[in-house]
Amino acid sequence: MHKLLGALALTTGLLVAPTAAQAAPATKGPCWAGSWTVTKATAKVVGKRHRFFAEGGAGIKADFTRAGKYVVARYDFRESEPLTGGATFVMDGVETFTYTFGGYKKYTHGKIVLKPRTGDFGATLERSGGGKGFSGLLRKAVAHNEDLGAIPRKGTYTCVPGKSLRINTHGKSGRTVITIKWELTRPPVA
Repeated sequence: MHKLLGALALTTGLLVAPTAAQAAPATKGPCWAGSWTVTKATAKVVGKRHRFFAEGGAGIKADFTRAGKYVVARYDFRESEPLTGGATFVMDGVETFTYTFGGYKKYTHGKIVLKPRTGDFGATLERSGGGKGFSGLLRKAVAHNEDLGAIPRKGTYTCVPGKSLRINTHGKSGRTVITIKWELTRPPVA
């Protein structure tokens, strides 16, 4: 709030509420930093033992924070929808993973790489359909390539400051090709 307007409000007894622009100043730093909410997630898996397409994931909360040369991603799955289709992914709880983010032009686009053995909380994953299932801790599934599309791994991101973030990853686990896409938006300012 402007200093003069604040002083006027104090001296006249007026109650002045800041606008959304005043309440949430633009974040400094990389475009991807901060809190996001997944609006859509997809996983396409093609291999000898697994073959499916699943989508959903709305409501996954993601928070990306720089920690030295790495980025800590905190995922909250407690209020998210499952991914469904040829396979079903139900995730619950909170988990953190470590990534590296490279970038260009204030980090509006670049590369993202997961360090898969870095999970340290207790989120769970139940995956069924599309081949062999999995039930257990998400961090163990990720560490052993058993998540098959639950979270982004190695790929690229594009970001529109303050509005949207897209993460596209594509890679192999043995002979299985996995493509993961997440579309995220900034949560509304409270």
